[in-house]
Amino acid sequence: MIKSLSRIPYVIAGLILLLYCGNLQAEEYPKTFAFVNNNYIITAEVAGKHAFIVNFINLSDYVIVVQSSEFIYKGLSGRYYIGQVYEWEHKDTRGETQKYTASTLIKGHSFAGLTLLGAFHEQDRIVEMSIRIGAKRYYLQPLEKTVFDQLASKIANLDLENPSPSAALAEANIQEMGSVKTTDGTSEWDRDWQGLITPEGFNPPKIIERPEIAPTDEARKARIYGKVRLSAIINKNGGIQELKVIKGLGRGLDQRAIEGVKNSWVFLPATRHGEVMDTAIVIEVEFPPPGSK
Repeated sequence: MIKSLSRIPYVIAGLILLLYCGNLQAEEYPKTFAFVNNNYIITAEVAGKHAFIVNFINLSDYVIVVQSSEFIYKGLSGRYYIGQVYEWEHKDTRGETQKYTASTLIKGHSFAGLTLLGAFHEQDRIVEMSIRIGAKRYYLQPLEKTVFDQLASKIANLDLENPSPSAALAEANIQEMGSVKTTDGTSEWDRDWQGLITPEGFNPPKIIERPEIAPTDEARKARIYGKVRLSAIINKNGGIQELKVIKGLGRGLDQRAIEGVKNSWVFLPATRHGEVMDTAIVIEVEFPPPGSK
């Protein structure tokens, strides 16, 4: 048996997750989705502007390798967004503790749980969601929260050790939902998001929180405005190191930019082929004139 979805660790099965958006009012956008067939049970919840929660139960006999960069959603704006990392504290190959990972295994007849983080946008609401696994796309069905909670209760009674997935679903009174389509990987849907990762499999670091940094009184009185350019290393845990000024403005703005970025901005690390990595970046901190925004 497995625990209720409200208690078990959440998973973002880092498979390709595509969200199509329509013209619904904000309050009409669904926040819970589910797909069920004899191979997979996938439930998804919006968890904020930078996180998604997807519970993935693998009812098949096969092991699936899933990467965060395979997660995609399309926003209401028409833009595509890509998953960055899974929030999961673990030991790397050298025994060092890491906060994030970019890939994970989901064994057959098992449940896996992670939270996916990325540079998503809270204004881009969801009306439809799909996940690509291999050459197929699995469309999740939007559910009302009460129906979603009922499904969670039924999943709590699911016997993952049952060798017959159809029998296990029947015993737990779980009905199939959602739909499946086959894709050859050359559709327009695929081409739209392929440019988000380089041909070398590189997914650059992302800034997901960048609060405005106030100028110094000295700079304000002298009417000094513009951008401070900084160089830095974003490490595997999203920490910022070796923060230096490339091009400054003076009047205390350079140090103000360094302190603001170091203390209030939030970064997600880069990934390459399913591994998080340290990466050098250039950061611009703008100090605009009053009334320009």
